[in-house]
Amino acid sequence: MDYEHLKTAISLLTAATQELQNIVNTIPENQAKNQTVEATKATLKKAISEISASVNPPQTNHISDELLEKAKNLGIPLDDIEVIVAISEHHPSQIAGVLAEIDNRAENIRRRREYFLLRLPEMLVEKLGSRLPVVKASDMNWPQEPISKEYREAIKAKYKIDKLMKNRPYFRASIFDKIKEAEANLSISQNQIKESEKESDLDEEIPF
Repeated sequence: MDYEHLKTAISLLTAATQELQNIVNTIPENQAKNQTVEATKATLKKAISEISASVNPPQTNHISDELLEKAKNLGIPLDDIEVIVAISEHHPSQIAGVLAEIDNRAENIRRRREYFLLRLPEMLVEKLGSRLPVVKASDMNWPQEPISKEYREAIKAKYKIDKLMKNRPYFRASIFDKIKEAEANLSISQNQIKESEKESDLDEEIPF
């Protein structure tokens, strides 16, 4: 338990309580401004972060230096207790996601600290790095020993490979057989035509 964070939380809570008490005691309801109450809410949020830090000291060692540097460059105050606690309690992919949003919309986001704290819990947790499978050199090594004939035959029998090969509509052997059959039929047809032409010539030589 870190009492320094607790002492800071107590001071912040005391200040917030005093601010609210002053509003109730000195400002009529119809004249109270929301901005004053919002400022008090901000003080309470800091107090809650200090209490969280007292129980679980914030750690950022699960975040890469690259991400922390990016956050700093985008104007996220890394010395802010709320920011540090938020970073400590969220996944690196969530931090990367919200920083990417801020980077892409930098011109439109003025209050980047507030945007960071608001959007961070809403970001989805994702797996970082490439989504493609990692191929190692060992994956490219083929087995040194050849597959035995018995094993090949067992595989062929199990999956009925011979039957599948015979039933393939475009199996190369069957195509060659059909070509040979077509050539033979063509040769027979040509011979028949030649015989028919000879008979026709003989018929023309017979006088009537």
